[in-house]
Amino acid sequence: MATSINATEQRIEKIVGVFSSWLNVISAVWLASIALLILYDVTGREFFDAPFHGTNEIVSNSVLSILFLQLPLSILSRNALRTTIFYGTVSAKSKGYIDAVSYFLAGILFLAIAIGSWDNMIEGWEILEQEGSGIVNIPVYPIRTLVVVVSIISVGVCSLLIWHSLARPEDFDDN
Repeated sequence: MATSINATEQRIEKIVGVFSSWLNVISAVWLASIALLILYDVTGREFFDAPFHGTNEIVSNSVLSILFLQLPLSILSRNALRTTIFYGTVSAKSKGYIDAVSYFLAGILFLAIAIGSWDNMIEGWEILEQEGSGIVNIPVYPIRTLVVVVSIISVGVCSLLIWHSLARPEDFDDN
């Protein structure tokens, strides 16, 4: 029984890790695309008097998307900010409790973001919400959907880390 639970745990951790890594790859490709778009816009504006219309709207909507796509892997990798003054002085088990509380609070935050963004996402899809200056309009509803979906994924990652922090705190002990 313990072996199947351990195998199940490992499978879930692997799936979450691979999925989070893919979200991070998507964000990296998106970021590189935005960098090329900005380069194209600046070059076109300065040398050919032909900017890429809509660059501001695309970039402003992309920043939030890129950030949210990177969150699950950042949380899973334990790369969030932490004060180590107190944390470094406690035992592995105490670190597990501190981590569990931290991941619980983060999970609550992401759940609140998902719930709070749900109505705006639904409304965005109903009206096919767009943002733009008139020349170019960028659809916003996919970005709103991304925020909700990745927030829910982040709740799942936090839940996995809560379990891991309480069941195997020694895995996270840096000492």
